[in-house]
Parts: sequence; C-alpha cells; structure tokens
Amino acid sequence: SLRYGSSRIFRDAARTSSAINPSRRWFASSPPHEGVGMPSLSPTMESGTIAKWNLSEGEAFGPGDILCEVETDKATVDFEAQDEGVVAKILADAGPNEIPCGDPILVIVEDEDDVGAFKDFEAAAPAAAAEPAAAPEAPPAAAPAPVA
Repeated sequence: SLRYGSSRIFRDAARTSSAINPSRRWFASSPPHEGVGMPSLSPTMESGTIAKWNLSEGEAFGPGDILCEVETDKATVDFEAQDEGVVAKILADAGPNEIPCGDPILVIVEDEDDVGAFKDFEAAAPAAAAEPAAAPEAPPAAAPAPVA
C-alpha cells in the first residue's frame, strides 16, 4: 500500500498535495484540531473519491492504520496514518462524489475527550467559482472615410 497524509500525522501528502493547511483552526473556541484535505496522490490528480472509510468518528488510530481508501483516476490507494490521533469528524462521505484535492475530508484531534466538540462541525464551503465577466460589447467599427 502507498502511504500518504498531511501534517505530522500525514506527512507525505503535505509534500505532494494541495491539502488544506493542517494547522488551520476553523473556530477559535474549538479544541486543538487539524483539518485534513483530500490528498493529491499523483501529479495529475485533481480530485478523487472516498471508496471506503476504515475508521469511524471517535476511533483512535496509530501509525500504519489505513484511514480510508481513495479512488484516483488510475487506482485505489490507501490513505495511511503516520502518527497517532483520533478521528473527530468525517467531512466527506464515501461514495461516488468527486472531491477536489485540498477540500476538507477529515478533522483529527489528539485527545479522545475533544471528539464531542466536533459533533456539529462543518467545514467552510469552498469559495464559489466566480462567473466569468461578460465581455463588454465593442462599439461598431467606424466606416473608413471616403477618399476623394
């Protein structure tokens, strides 16, 4: 199996993906936590799907545990933990929905007692893609002046 991840728990994917900054804090009042984005598991990967979650919310994991299976455009790859932690909130369901690389899929905490604080947690919605501005209409070209 391939090993990927972000932060101290998922070091390899942080080097190879546009995953969200794992030290980012969504709410100042929340216990210490890390957001994990969909990793980029190949140079051409722009999105993937979660084929299967191997852990559930509140479950502790350690180095080598397979958190989930990610389907890329070429293969299904194990997303493996590099350190220990606790799954606080799964943000992306397993299934056919394509998840862009970097979009949040998981919140992790170090202390199992902090899991309950994330029961109703939701990641911020990705910024809406800006609609392209309509090109201003060009004024009609002036007819050339007659030559006398």
